[in-house]
Amino acid sequence: MDHIINEIKRALLAGHFYVALLSTLTMPDICAALESPNGVNEKALYLAWRRKWFTSYTFLTAEDIYYLRCGVVHQGRLGHTRSNYKRVVFTLPNSHLNVYHNNVMGDALNLDLVIFCTDMASAVERWYATQQHDPNVQRNLMGLLQYHEHGLAPYFGGNVPIIA
Repeated sequence: MDHIINEIKRALLAGHFYVALLSTLTMPDICAALESPNGVNEKALYLAWRRKWFTSYTFLTAEDIYYLRCGVVHQGRLGHTRSNYKRVVFTLPNSHLNVYHNNVMGDALNLDLVIFCTDMASAVERWYATQQHDPNVQRNLMGLLQYHEHGLAPYFGGNVPIIA
């Protein structure tokens, strides 16, 4: 989990905001799947994970985040017909050092992308600190994609870094 969270943080620092947002919105999927008995996520588990672990966004329901995830991941859009908002507007770091976050503007919700991604990463870190010894999590972690700096025998050995 640390490696995925660190990649999100590095993407934010490098200005790869779309990659950071896309990865951030899938983190509840990964956590919910790790907790499930069969290692598979579904909408109800995503919603339950958000309600329990990512609770600081009063304007954004569990369903809103789920539909935001669906829109971004599957259509590349920051809006969804089932969301409470016609669109979500993410502000980015700027030369004026202005931060706009957690504002409703008519039919749109404004969030600061760095704050949102950082808050979600913190929720995942809290979740993992609490749940890492859960039997389902332990079993399902074995199948989680992982970075292997020195390959993965018998497929790649030596110094061929891979994700597997």
